[in-house]
Amino acid sequence: MISTTDQSEDKKENLKKLRDFHKEAINELGVSVFFLLGKMCYHHKGKRVISFFHSEISKGQDIYVEFTNRYNVPEDPDRVLYRYKFNPFFEEEFERTPDDRFIIPIDDLKIVKKYSPEVIVNNTQKETKKETDFELSTLDSDKDPLISEMTIRDLAAILLQKPVSNKEWLNNIIKNK
Repeated sequence: MISTTDQSEDKKENLKKLRDFHKEAINELGVSVFFLLGKMCYHHKGKRVISFFHSEISKGQDIYVEFTNRYNVPEDPDRVLYRYKFNPFFEEEFERTPDDRFIIPIDDLKIVKKYSPEVIVNNTQKETKKETDFELSTLDSDKDPLISEMTIRDLAAILLQKPVSNKEWLNNIIKNK
């Protein structure tokens, strides 16, 4: 039987592996300092949810999430990376549990990136199409990046018409104009 100490150490090591795995994808968004957690996804009152402790959700920053088990071992073969956008009204808008956790519906998370199982197995970041890519001819407001996510570098890329953004899809639009 594994001791509680060993499980705790494995959990910390697994979280480090999660952060290393997603670091490049988050850097592509132009985020240099990020908060990433492994969270268990479960059903609560008929909805798929995760929960954040008050100490996690009250930091005033976005939280990146991958669904894991209690030891931070990924559970989804696509290794989907989600983002919870900080909401300063979280205390009023989300249900609070007696142990000081806030219930967050999965619908409130944004998919940042999905990895195909081949990419994970081959340990390569080359994909034929990234989740954040989109075609100009098929703009869909549910998939379009929000202007609030634009960085100064993105604005410079657009104004200068130079592919200097950390967002590959934006660079591709500029290159193919």
